[in-house]
Amino acid sequence: MHAPRTPASRVETALPAPQSGRRSRVPRPTTGARLAWALPLGAALAAATVPSSAAAKDLSGKLGLGFNNQLGGGPSLAVRYGIPTGDDNPFNLIIEGNTGFSAYDGTAGAFTAGGRLLFSTVVEDNMNFYVGAGAGYVMNDGVEVVRLQPLASIDLFLFGLDNLGLTTAFGLDLDVGGDTTGIATTTSALAGVTYWF
Repeated sequence: MHAPRTPASRVETALPAPQSGRRSRVPRPTTGARLAWALPLGAALAAATVPSSAAAKDLSGKLGLGFNNQLGGGPSLAVRYGIPTGDDNPFNLIIEGNTGFSAYDGTAGAFTAGGRLLFSTVVEDNMNFYVGAGAGYVMNDGVEVVRLQPLASIDLFLFGLDNLGLTTAFGLDLDVGGDTTGIATTTSALAGVTYWF
């Protein structure tokens, strides 16, 4: 006759009791890990801010082709010309003409034709600040107006792209014509791109 078995003893694993007053720490990135993203970012910022040659800002006698979306509110082909002002005048006088249209079935379409005159009040190695005025004919969804536009704009020339100007602009739209008369502020973060020849 066999002796009765005794119940197997349970093995319990004791977890360490939490220590009061101490918080678990998230491992911080090493200096090498921080530099891995900081160096490319710093190099990109430096490349965008290093001054280029001053010739990139002298637009006298140059022809620029690109687009502009400020006068009519939609994309327009733009032609710019830097009017020569003499070697003793460190500023740019720009005349601009632009036109654009859209035509879709079932809509009245849109059309813009006009021009602007821009005078640079600040000229730096990589930036021109302009004040100016524009006027043009704008038709949108069958509504036709004559638009007058006092404005200010900035042309930026990034390092290494001395002939490519990126434009940001802001101003007022004064619309007159037919039953439509009004005034509105206008702004565009990327109002245009111009390549200068």
